[in-house]
Amino acid sequence: MAVAWLHFGRQKHVLTWTASYAVAVFQWAANAGGFFLKSGLLYGIAGFGLVTSASLLAIGIRQRSGRPVPVRLFAIPAGAAAIATLVAISPIGMQSMQGMIIPAFVGVLVAISAVSLWPRDRAFTPPELAFFSVLVAFAIGQAALAGAALLITGPETGKELYRAILSLYTPTIYIGTGVAAILVVAGDLAQQLRRQIRHDPLTEVFNRRGLDEAGIKAIAQARRHNRSLALVVCDLDGFKALNDGHGHIAGDQALRGFAQLLTSAVRRGDIVGRMGGDEFGLLLLDSNAAAAAEVMERVRVEVGHLSLPRFPQAVLRASFGVAELMADDSQLEDLVARADAALYAAKKGGKDRITIWRDAA
Repeated sequence: MAVAWLHFGRQKHVLTWTASYAVAVFQWAANAGGFFLKSGLLYGIAGFGLVTSASLLAIGIRQRSGRPVPVRLFAIPAGAAAIATLVAISPIGMQSMQGMIIPAFVGVLVAISAVSLWPRDRAFTPPELAFFSVLVAFAIGQAALAGAALLITGPETGKELYRAILSLYTPTIYIGTGVAAILVVAGDLAQQLRRQIRHDPLTEVFNRRGLDEAGIKAIAQARRHNRSLALVVCDLDGFKALNDGHGHIAGDQALRGFAQLLTSAVRRGDIVGRMGGDEFGLLLLDSNAAAAAEVMERVRVEVGHLSLPRFPQAVLRASFGVAELMADDSQLEDLVARADAALYAAKKGGKDRITIWRDAA
């Protein structure tokens, strides 16, 4: 886990998981010491380590999911479990109590971890599903351990099941959880790399490669379902003058603002990409050229109200060329060629306007 943190981007949740397993190393060592030395204190340290390790596991999962980590969600129950453990290992405590409190608490924490792992608006990735399954098995194992503790009635009476679960099932599930977590970290890294390959780092929309790949799928889907498809090619009027007059920082702000405006104007499922420089391409599904032009007219008006935080005196305008999928189009480049021609006509006609290819032809 530490190697994963060092070499896979040094993300906060991976560091938290590293700490979780580091604590677990000492927890298992204390547990072994408590068994061989018959030390209640070492058993208590092992119990506290288990609570801490499980808490860090749950915190790391919430960090990865972007969910808040309220301190009281973990601190108060962990403190209560620690106090209960101290009571359990004291002379007034019972062995069944010692073996039940911590596994029950950890089982609840791990169950919370599994719920926190559940994606909000998408399906599980294969590594996430493996991690989720192992966490569920972990929670079930802790519940079984707590239940087995209820069978302990004396110094050695009723401990067979408890020891079998603790010595056989628990180490296996610890290793399984660690391996599954590593797979999640590697899967996240692979997903980040795929995103970097297909997305523009400045505007966070598709780059030309991502737009081309999305275009192939969009055209195939439109053909399959006999639906319309429109392509819009647009750019900022006078972008070079903006860069020359105010610098590249102003140009970058304009590109980011324009990309955000385009993304917010289209529907979910429509595609926005940066084709290069200040030129953007939009694929509008189930839309003909006229409908796409209506959407872009709203964008054209809003571009005029787009302000750059550090350059309030800069005035932005944009031009748009629109083309729709035709029967003899075989690839995205066919639409791009016509939309580019319409954009050129819009520029030639005075800029700050929208031109449909049929009108420009």
